[in-house]
Amino acid sequence: MFMPDIDCLKNEEANLVDRILLLMITTLEMSGFQFGDIICYKTRCNVGVRYKHFAVYVGDVQICGKEAWQDIFEQSKKYHGKSCIFAKLKTYDEPEVNNYLDDYTDPLTGETYGKGDDEDIIARITETYESCSVYGSLHNNCEHLATYVRYGVRIAVQFNMTFEGLIFGNDKFDKKHLLDYLRKKSKCPEDHNN
Repeated sequence: MFMPDIDCLKNEEANLVDRILLLMITTLEMSGFQFGDIICYKTRCNVGVRYKHFAVYVGDVQICGKEAWQDIFEQSKKYHGKSCIFAKLKTYDEPEVNNYLDDYTDPLTGETYGKGDDEDIIARITETYESCSVYGSLHNNCEHLATYVRYGVRIAVQFNMTFEGLIFGNDKFDKKHLLDYLRKKSKCPEDHNN
């Protein structure tokens, strides 16, 4: 049974106003990334499969479990211990913002996606940090985590840009429409043809 850290809970309540003020004052970080942005690292090749790693930028916002030097929240492939972790942004890996569901309207649901409220993002980070399940490339990967934190929905499309019927983690999307939208919006369409 998970027991919450009482000191963290007290600190969360005590720092809520401070966090909101900090977010209002430092909306744009020195790096150009904003709180809640999905960060995508350049395409890598692993055992013949090309993939991108996703994380969420948290900057200097105080979140229970995060150290002052950590500025991203991500899911790693650790098989022992916590796989949802705070870490340092790796600038040498050429990170870029990839908020790909921003302004997407799904024709099946009529829902338009955008960044959640900062409080909702912090709550989703706290939830997943405290109860992160084991990494799974098809149903619980870093992209699922990043889209859940920013938008409140778990979805991963990077493995499926050429497989129309396969978007893992969320069946409520019109898959063909979403993939067409992403292809048109992409700066680098060749990344999606791997």
